[in-house]
Amino acid sequence: MEFNMATPGKGTTQDSAEEYHSQIAVLMSPVIVTMGIMMLVGFFGNILVIYIYAVRLKRSTTRLFITALAVADTVVCIVCIPVEIVVVRYLYSFDIPWLCRVFRTIVLACVTTSISVLISIAVDRYKRVCTPFKSQISVKRAKIAVGIGCIVAITLASPSMVILGRKTVNRTVVGYACATDDSMVKTPFPGLFNGMQLLIAVISISTLTTLYALILKRVRAQKRYREGMTPKVSPRKACSTQSGEATSVTDTVITSTRDSTLVSAQDNIATSDDTATSSRDNTVTSAHEGSLSCDDTITSNDDTTTSPINTNGKKVAKINSGLKNGTHKTTLMMFIITAVFILSFVPHLALMATRAVQKHTYAHLEGAPLALYNLFLRTYFINSVSNPIIYGFMSDKFRSQAKIVFRRMCCKK
Repeated sequence: MEFNMATPGKGTTQDSAEEYHSQIAVLMSPVIVTMGIMMLVGFFGNILVIYIYAVRLKRSTTRLFITALAVADTVVCIVCIPVEIVVVRYLYSFDIPWLCRVFRTIVLACVTTSISVLISIAVDRYKRVCTPFKSQISVKRAKIAVGIGCIVAITLASPSMVILGRKTVNRTVVGYACATDDSMVKTPFPGLFNGMQLLIAVISISTLTTLYALILKRVRAQKRYREGMTPKVSPRKACSTQSGEATSVTDTVITSTRDSTLVSAQDNIATSDDTATSSRDNTVTSAHEGSLSCDDTITSNDDTTTSPINTNGKKVAKINSGLKNGTHKTTLMMFIITAVFILSFVPHLALMATRAVQKHTYAHLEGAPLALYNLFLRTYFINSVSNPIIYGFMSDKFRSQAKIVFRRMCCKK
């Protein structure tokens, strides 16, 4: 791959131009090293995520969305970040317009795809937590959502194939950068395109924030409801064992059938792996546990309903509590992923918005400020690296499967 060195400016020589670009390369070395580390961590981490969630674990809507995110992040790590490293290395001597157009289009397409998947995840979590009695997103619908997101992302990113390219930069020497093409600088299209990208970002962030705010509100309401329920203690009744030996006395805490059914339905819509618990399984469990205890008919809290209770109800409650905690843990994990995504884009969006308002704000940066500017301009790559780390901290399933994979790799060696 050959890079055309920038043309010397007035009063400069080719040697002085090469020296200037060498100085820029040294200045950008911390940025290059940082991006190189992100590329390696993101590549291996996302490959592991794809293998575990697509191959080793049973497919569900959440796992399908996680796999789609990992695929987009993998493309960024193996295609976009390496080219971006080259762009930073030859910051003002990059003269390959077609490569600039192609890889920046891929970056935009992958980022927009990630946004669409995150919105789909937020909608899925909202439906499971806030509207549990209505139809949920199936695996088939999730596939359709991911497909539509990819098509929309490619469509929205396609204008960059025309707008971006080679931009002449007048600094100490005259050079070329991967940015808005010279032929498009004086047209309204770059401004419209950047405005569209900013609008998409604002709408997406607002949508994600609203959905998770509603989810949090619902979770808090459920918690207050459970904490505010007044328990009633059932009468004591001696139950003989099957062997006819000693009897036992059990105090069973009973709530109304209506309340317990409502809470159970809302809290146990999905486990941490998004596998719903059917009423048939609960019936079988209750029946099995009931065979080891006696049934009491107790008046419920509303004094209108009677309910048979078994002495092993605490076991069922413990299972239900575990399922509820798993659902909330999965929701929390996806919220953290979304929050990291948004935060990773804040510096980039802030710089882009400032540059849109005042075009020459960063035109004359030199030294450390120039390096920091180029680093913060690319913070959105953090999103492609952070997800596997979040899964490792938040998902017990992912950690256990990752340990198995690493153990097998070590054994083969």
